Amino acid sequence: MSFISEADALTVKRFFKDFYRRNFSRLYIPSRLPEREFGYFTFEKKIMIRHLSFNSPQELWGKIAEDTPLHIYHSAAFYKYPRAPMDAKGWLGAELIFDIDADHLKTPCGKEHDFKVCRHCRRAYPVSLDLCPDCGQPLMKVEWVCDLCLEAAREEARKLLSFLEDDFGFNRFRTAFSGNRGYHLVVEDESILELDQAERKELIDYITGTGLSMRLMGLEERVIDLETAPKLEDRGWRGRIAKAAFEILASKNYDALREVVGDSMAQTLIDEVEEVSKALGEDVPWNLMRPKLRKALFEAARELASAHIDVVVTQDIHRLLRLGNSLNGKTGFMAKLFDPNELDEFEPMSESVALPMDEELAVYVIRAPRFKLGGMEFEECENELKKLPAAAAILLLCKGAATLP
Repeated sequence: MSFISEADALTVKRFFKDFYRRNFSRLYIPSRLPEREFGYFTFEKKIMIRHLSFNSPQELWGKIAEDTPLHIYHSAAFYKYPRAPMDAKGWLGAELIFDIDADHLKTPCGKEHDFKVCRHCRRAYPVSLDLCPDCGQPLMKVEWVCDLCLEAAREEARKLLSFLEDDFGFNRFRTAFSGNRGYHLVVEDESILELDQAERKELIDYITGTGLSMRLMGLEERVIDLETAPKLEDRGWRGRIAKAAFEILASKNYDALREVVGDSMAQTLIDEVEEVSKALGEDVPWNLMRPKLRKALFEAARELASAHIDVVVTQDIHRLLRLGNSLNGKTGFMAKLFDPNELDEFEPMSESVALPMDEELAVYVIRAPRFKLGGMEFEECENELKKLPAAAAILLLCKGAATLP
C-alpha cells in the first residue's frame, strides 16, 4: 500500500466505492463462479482476505459494495470446496494464465522515471537512497509507468499470443490490461484445464526458449549446411530464430548482442556483423559467420523471439488473478478486458481510465514525471499544489507521488 496518509486512502476509497456502485454490472463474472476462490485487499489492511466464494453475481457485487476492495482477485483454478483451506479445496482444474509486467522487462526508462519518496518529509529522492537524508526514515519506491514501458509490455503480449495461437493452436483467450504496467492473458481451452505444474512448466520452457539447442538447429558445426539451418519460412522456433537473427543483422542491433555476450565481446563482433549484414538477401547467411558470432547471434535471437512472462504465475495451479474490469489500487485504472485481436489498437492510458476526468481534486504533488491520461497531457511537476482531474489525482495518490494538502 503506497498511500502517504490515511486521508489519501479514504479519498481514493470514496472514488472506488462510487465507481463500483455505478458500474457493478461491468465487472467480469468468471465461468463456473461457485467453484472459484476469491480474495481481496481492503484499504485498511495489508493482508489478503481470501478463501471466499460466491454463488451468484449478485452475491459478488454485494460483497464489493460492502467492503470496497483496494484490489480484488479470483482463482484461475476450479475447486470442489473453494472456501476450504488450500489442502482441502479439492482441485478440479485451472485455466492457463500469463502475466506480462513491464517491471520485469529490460526497459532503460525505469532508471529515468522511478524515484523514492519520504512519507514524513514529503519529498522525492533518487532510487539509490534507502533512508531519507533529512529525517532518517525508510523511503518508499514509486515505480512509474511510461509509454515505453507499456509498449514493451504490448510487444511481449504480441509474441505470447503468436506462440499460443500459431504453435499450440489455442483459440479461446481472455485478455486484459493489468491496470498498471502490463497485460494478463488467460487460455480457456478445455484441453489445458487439467495440466499439472510439470506440464505447464513444459509450455513455459517452450515459450521462453529454455533449453533451445543450436545443435538440433544445425548451427553448431563449424561448416554450416544452409539446407538444414533455420530459414525465415520455417515454422515454430526455427522460423522464430531465423526471423529474429535477420532482424538483428538488418538493423545492426548491437545492444541485443551486448545483452547476451557483454560489452567487450560484442565490440569484437561489430566488424563481422557489418560484413555479414552486407550479405543479407532472402535469408540469414549463417555460413558466412564465425562460430563465435553465430553463437552470439543465436542467443540474441532466442532472447528477442521469446515471450518474457512471469513464469511463477503460469506454473502456479492455485494462482489468483485480478478480476477483469475491477480497479487496480496501484493506479485507480480499470483492469480492462479487451478483444485479443485488438491488442495493437488498445490504448491503456485512455481506455482503462475509469474515474472522473471532469471532476477536479487538489493534491500536493511530491513528484510526477510527464504523463498522458484520458487524452490529456500533464507536465512534469515537483513540490507543487495542483488541481487535477480526479483520475489523474487518484493515480498520483495511489502511487504515493502526491498527497492531500
